[in-house]
Amino acid sequence: MYRPRRNFLRLSVTAVISLLAVSCGQSKVAQCNQMIQVANQAVSDAKVVTSGVQEDNPQAEAMRQAAAVMDKASEEMNAIEVTDETLQDYQASFVNMYRDTSQAMRNFAVAFEQKDRQGAETAQMSLQQATTPEKQLVDNLNAYCSGQ
Repeated sequence: MYRPRRNFLRLSVTAVISLLAVSCGQSKVAQCNQMIQVANQAVSDAKVVTSGVQEDNPQAEAMRQAAAVMDKASEEMNAIEVTDETLQDYQASFVNMYRDTSQAMRNFAVAFEQKDRQGAETAQMSLQQATTPEKQLVDNLNAYCSGQ
C-alpha cells in the first residue's frame, strides 16, 4: 500500500538532516578566510618582534620570540577545521613551513649566543629554505580561495 504522507515525512526529514549537515560545516570561503587570517597575523607578529632588534631586545631573543610566533601560527593553522582537500594540503604546507621556520630561528638564536658563525650561517640557510615557499603558498591559497 502506498503511503504518500509517510514518504513525504521521510523526504522532509532527509532534507532537514542534509541541510543541517551542510550548514554545520564551514564553507570553503570561511575556511579560506580563517587560514588567510592566521597567515597574515603570523607575518604581522613576526615583523613586530624582529623589527625590535636593539640593545633592549638582542637578536637572539628576537629570534626566539619570532620562533614562538611561528609556533603559535602553526598551532592556530593546524586547529582550523578544514574539509576541502585542497585547503587541507595548503594547511599542511603552512603548518610545516611555520614549524621549520621556528626550528631554524631557534637554531640561529643558539648559534648566535654561542658565537658559532658556522652554526649561524647554517641556521640562516635553513631559515631561508623554510620561508622560500611562503610567497608561492600564499599566492596559490589566494588564487584558490578567490576561485581563479
